[in-house]
Amino acid sequence: MESKWVSNPNQQDLIVSELFCSVKRELSLSDRVAEQLTEAIVSRQLKVGDRLPSERDLGETFKVSRTVVREAIRSLAAKGLVRVTSGRGAEVNDYGAEDVAASMRLLVRGHEGIDYGKVNEVRTAVEVQVAGLAALRAAPEDIDRLCQLCDNHQRSLEKGELDVAGELDFQFHRELTRCSGNELLLAMLDSIAEVLREVRNQSMAEPHVGADGLQAHRRILKCVIARNASEARNAMADHLAEAERVWRGMEARATRKGRGKS
Repeated sequence: MESKWVSNPNQQDLIVSELFCSVKRELSLSDRVAEQLTEAIVSRQLKVGDRLPSERDLGETFKVSRTVVREAIRSLAAKGLVRVTSGRGAEVNDYGAEDVAASMRLLVRGHEGIDYGKVNEVRTAVEVQVAGLAALRAAPEDIDRLCQLCDNHQRSLEKGELDVAGELDFQFHRELTRCSGNELLLAMLDSIAEVLREVRNQSMAEPHVGADGLQAHRRILKCVIARNASEARNAMADHLAEAERVWRGMEARATRKGRGKS
């Protein structure tokens, strides 16, 4: 469907009635206006770079005040859906999965001290599914990258470079998620990346954790290469269950240590 807006300022008297209907005078009018504008953007009736009509024109279209329109546009700008510049008004912004990830990262960061157990629940829901999808969708070049990550991971462990090994560990999971072909799953993983990195960096000092993790990765990769989605999911579930077991042990020791000091 072609966009109803044009960038030419002389053509701002556009057929907005075809896109929107008037808003009833109820509570949260700005939210209702924002909802209709959001729907037009995500459905691509309004495309990237399209300029929204003036506050006055939108107010007349929605049958609301300019203040309500201004609040609605401010809400869209906060979500990254539009950008407001002096002299040009509001324009539809480019957005994608990276914006979803950024929003989710803020949510995770907003819950200071969030229990890793909750993060692991999200991670398991995402990555078990990811392993199965990767087994079905990974291209030959994707598998090559996964193999290279495993080889680099092994070399870093042999050199005792635990910080490098920890990062390569995470990159294997991220690359596997990218291979799933679902950008939303990748955004979800990226949203908890900081927590995962922190926990992984701590656990890498535990005996055999790095080597065991690498072995688990190679087992998952073997299932992906064999295109066995069911076994890939099982291998990932086992890997994440073991990662949680390690974390629980670390947490228990830290708690005992803290009690010993009191």
